[in-house]
Amino acid sequence: MKKLTLLACSLFAFAAVAQAKETVAPVTSSKEVMSAPVSSKEVIVEPVVVEEVVVAPVVEDPWGYINLRAGWDFWSEYGNFTGNGDEYPVGLSKKTKDFGGELAIEGYKHWDYFDLGLGVAYQHHMKRKSSNDSFDHGAAGVLSGDVSGAEYKSVPIYVTGRYNINYWDWPATPYLKANIGYSFNFDSKDLDYGPHSTGTSVDDGLYWAAGFGVQYEDFNVDVLYGANYAKTKVDLPAGGNEKFDNDYERVTLSVGYRFNIW
Repeated sequence: MKKLTLLACSLFAFAAVAQAKETVAPVTSSKEVMSAPVSSKEVIVEPVVVEEVVVAPVVEDPWGYINLRAGWDFWSEYGNFTGNGDEYPVGLSKKTKDFGGELAIEGYKHWDYFDLGLGVAYQHHMKRKSSNDSFDHGAAGVLSGDVSGAEYKSVPIYVTGRYNINYWDWPATPYLKANIGYSFNFDSKDLDYGPHSTGTSVDDGLYWAAGFGVQYEDFNVDVLYGANYAKTKVDLPAGGNEKFDNDYERVTLSVGYRFNIW
C-alpha cells in the first residue's frame, strides 16, 4: 500500500513539473530579425542621346544645260578705211564710242571637265568715232570735215566649248571658254564725210572668241576677246565701189545664268 502511495505521488510530481514547463514561455533572443538594408544610392539612368543623321542627297551632274548670257563690250575697234580716189573720204577711224553688247543663248552637253555645245547671239556693235579729215570732192575742191559711219550689227552661230578647272573642292569653278562660228552681218551704216554720205554694204565672215570665266552655282561670269570678220563695200560717188576689211574686235564682259537639263 505504501508502494502504491509512493508511486502515485511520484506520478503526480512528474505531471506537475511537466505542466509548469508548458506554462512558462520560453525565453527568445532579443535581437530583431532585420532584413538586409537597401542601399540609399539612387540609380541614375543617363538619357540616351539619339542623333539624327541627315544623309545629304547625292547631287548628280546634269546631262546638259541652257546658258542665257548678256555681255558688254568695254573695249572695241573697227578696221580702218583709207580711200585712194578723188571723190570719197580717207582716214576712217578705228576707235569706237557709245554702247556695244550682246545677248546670247547657248546649249551645252556636260562631261566631268568639258562642256560642248552650240550658241547664237545678237551683237550690237559700238559706233565709230568721227575723225576729221580732208578730201577732194571734185569741182567743190578740197573739203574737210568729220568722217564716220560704216558700222554694222551681227548674228553669229557658233560652236562653243568650256574646260572646267574643278580639280579641287572649290565653291566656284574657273573655266576656259572658246567660241568659233560664222557671223551674219547686217544693217551696214552709210559712210558720212562732211555734209555728204555714201552707201555701204557688209559681207558675212568668221566669228571667234576666247577667254576665261567663273561658274558659281547656276551663275557665271566670263571675259572674252573676240572678233567678227567682215568686208564693207563703199559706193563711190563717181561710180563703182571699193571694199575694205571692217573687222570688229572687242573685249566683252558677260554675265550668264544656266538652266539644267535632266
